[in-house]
Amino acid sequence: MSDGRLLYLNENSRKFAGFNKERSPFVIIGIPMDITSSYRPGSRFAPSSIRESAQYIEFYSIRNDVDMGEIGFNDVGDIILHPSNVEENISRISSVINYFHENGKITISIGGEHTITAGVIKGMKREGLCLVSFDAHLDLRDEYMGYRYDHACVMRRISEYGVKIIEVGTRAVSKEEIEYARQKGIAFFTPQQVRLLGVKETSRRIITSIQECKSLYISVDMDGIDPAYAPAVATPEPDGLDPSTLLDIINLIADKRVIGFDVVEVSPSYDTSGITSVLASRIILEIAATVYKSRLL
Repeated sequence: MSDGRLLYLNENSRKFAGFNKERSPFVIIGIPMDITSSYRPGSRFAPSSIRESAQYIEFYSIRNDVDMGEIGFNDVGDIILHPSNVEENISRISSVINYFHENGKITISIGGEHTITAGVIKGMKREGLCLVSFDAHLDLRDEYMGYRYDHACVMRRISEYGVKIIEVGTRAVSKEEIEYARQKGIAFFTPQQVRLLGVKETSRRIITSIQECKSLYISVDMDGIDPAYAPAVATPEPDGLDPSTLLDIINLIADKRVIGFDVVEVSPSYDTSGITSVLASRIILEIAATVYKSRLL
């Protein structure tokens, strides 16, 4: 891989679940950035922690009747990031993602803070792209603590790219964000709404919203899940989704249009049991199995 866009890619000796299948449609990319983390930093350690946890989970997806042990992943390592320049890192992330996107790979990005998603989306073909984000927060602030590229602003920047956004798990917002969401027609579902509507009706509404999309990207901020299940996140919020609900919705909405997904905001040092990294690794495997199965149908 001599392409200049891979200049900032550093192969990691630890592979996701031990996989390094170059012919796999799935490329694993670690993006260990937490420069703008405002509460509990440490998500830069998540790619390694999630890779380690993935060594010990089963690879067969009962949900999808798919053996990911046969499909595998091509773990290409971590992006080398600037220690303090967020916008430089957005550019580096974009370049690496663009290489694999143009080569027809489904990228799986492991954060890192949620800001990385702006770089990922920037590296993709955005015409007709829709993004479904599972997150406690809307992340629609124009700036936060002096940053415009920030974990609290990431969906605002992506919206400005012209990408349609749907958010699920929303329960921690500002007035500014609500006003922007209404102005731009950004739909969001609170955990309470999901519980009242049920998985099938929530999914039906999301599917209706994305039916005109040419491609689809899924972003999972682990704080979208209730901290009872995922305690080690950068900004935990009670009253969240349970993991089964999140995966059930993704099972229903994901189809062959999915071009990538990410899992972000795990802060391993806040998790003495390691359960958050285990859950993150399982979510990666299950989403990959869902996407793989959708491409066979």
